[in-house]
Amino acid sequence: MSDFLIENIPLTKEWLAELIEIKIGVKPKIGTVGILENSELGFMSLLRKVRLHFDNDDLPKHVVLKIPQNTKGCSVVENAGGGVKNVDHSVVERFMHNTECNYYKLFSSLSEKPLQIPTTYLASKAGEKAPVPVIVLEMLEDCKLHDLIPGFNEDQLFKIVDELVKLHIFSLTTEKWKEIVPDESKLAMSGFLQCMVADVGRKLAQNPELGVILSYVENTLDTDPNYLQKMRDEYINEERPSVICHGDLWAPQILWDKEDNIAGIVDWQATHRGSPMEDLHHILSTCTSVQNRKTFTKPLLDHYYNKLKVGLKEKGFKTTWTREEIDIEYNYSFIYGASRTIFANGFWANSPVLQTDGKPDPERIKESFVRCKSYLEDTIRELNII
Repeated sequence: MSDFLIENIPLTKEWLAELIEIKIGVKPKIGTVGILENSELGFMSLLRKVRLHFDNDDLPKHVVLKIPQNTKGCSVVENAGGGVKNVDHSVVERFMHNTECNYYKLFSSLSEKPLQIPTTYLASKAGEKAPVPVIVLEMLEDCKLHDLIPGFNEDQLFKIVDELVKLHIFSLTTEKWKEIVPDESKLAMSGFLQCMVADVGRKLAQNPELGVILSYVENTLDTDPNYLQKMRDEYINEERPSVICHGDLWAPQILWDKEDNIAGIVDWQATHRGSPMEDLHHILSTCTSVQNRKTFTKPLLDHYYNKLKVGLKEKGFKTTWTREEIDIEYNYSFIYGASRTIFANGFWANSPVLQTDGKPDPERIKESFVRCKSYLEDTIRELNII
């Protein structure tokens, strides 16, 4: 019987047992390796759960292995119209994995986690502490995901904002995170990534109900090949207020416990320095109904401001923004939010996200497109894009 945890990948049971022993001081017996529930929603990595056996029941029961592998993701993007045939997939794998390693290393170096995230046993880039690039994480037991459709309710939205506030307070009261430099290969691909979003948008706009996307693309992304990167640079260069952005915050990245509280936020592959409103935009534009977005945006921003002000004061810092400035930043972030919403809908419509029993589900696709259309209409109106 092979000692490899996963066939054809040189990670052994003994390697993992020794790794866990270094972290917690007790060496486990390595049990079965299985497919992680909902792993079909992970497009950029190979995910496996590994059973750990200890004499003490209080110790971890499982860990999760995450190995970069984006073949499935690139195939979905190509089907969505994103044109990735000439892209070096290994470059995409590398910068996404390296980004996630950087932030898990940052969080694990802290005496106190800034928000709910799993314990990191290892975050190894190529050539570091493992035979292959790999991340080993605590598996949060007895957790659930809320499905993208029907999406988050009022209470869940406020709990998500609470976690974003924690992340932003950490960002505004510490400097260490600013030492993380964006991967050079990612910066080099910024123009291509914008073209990919525009191409996905043009294909989506062939749907009669999504014609509004074409107006957005033609009046923003098509006007300047560096349109989105110039916006990013404003945050990197501190021309606008910046925080750590998760970068891909949507339903499968948020794990909930039995009491429906957030147990952990995962998948930090797209994390970067950006707008404090970016992650909230993505949640509201994709992961809740149009009615919820329109009803709760202002109360959520009020809640964000009040929690941020209290949290900063407790740490001896003054409030960074006025309530009016938060509205200004929220409106400014519509541009980037719209691009992400377009890409997400094109991607999801060609993946298991909007399928039922392995087949495209017209009702799920319709609801996602309704959210996309409404959000793009609001973007065009709020920013006077003509």
